[in-house]
Amino acid sequence: MTEKEPEESIYEHTNTSYTVPQLNEGVPPDPRFMRVLSAVEVASGVVLFALLFLGVMYQVLGRYFPAIGWVGAGELALLSMVAMTFITTGYLVGRNGHIVIEVFDQVLAGKKLFIALRVVSAIIMVATSLALAYEAFVKIEIEWARASAAMHIPLGVLYVLALIGFLSAAVHSAVKIPYANRPERKLDISEMEG
Repeated sequence: MTEKEPEESIYEHTNTSYTVPQLNEGVPPDPRFMRVLSAVEVASGVVLFALLFLGVMYQVLGRYFPAIGWVGAGELALLSMVAMTFITTGYLVGRNGHIVIEVFDQVLAGKKLFIALRVVSAIIMVATSLALAYEAFVKIEIEWARASAAMHIPLGVLYVLALIGFLSAAVHSAVKIPYANRPERKLDISEMEG
């Protein structure tokens, strides 16, 4: 006699914007390298966000219990926030999570000019990202001699992360060029609001 195993839930499965995002339905998967790069960026961003959160919470505890106060907690939160901004730049560019002006997108949607628009905008993003990466590279040596006040971390470390983030943004943008004729992944925060 075989017994039927009980189901995990008495409720049926429900598709929501969290389980099946409508915005990215039908979008082909990114190349493996881009998926790995995106996963590393997201994981790094999560770690830096956790450090930011811990730094802020330690500051709060330090206000209620002055004996455990540490001036480095605020610096840890600040440096983590700046580093998270830089390290997730490529991921946001790859998902159109950066600031874009979509004046012509609706007008040109479905036309050949739309593909040309996407190629030109990707080329502009590559050029901009490479220019910012170069500036970060120049600042690494200059800022390496300066250290943060509490934790004594060389400020050049932030520019290393900026260099990595902007190079990643250039790679994400360059990968968009050959795939300009297909739907692309998007990051839409409003979809998560309900």
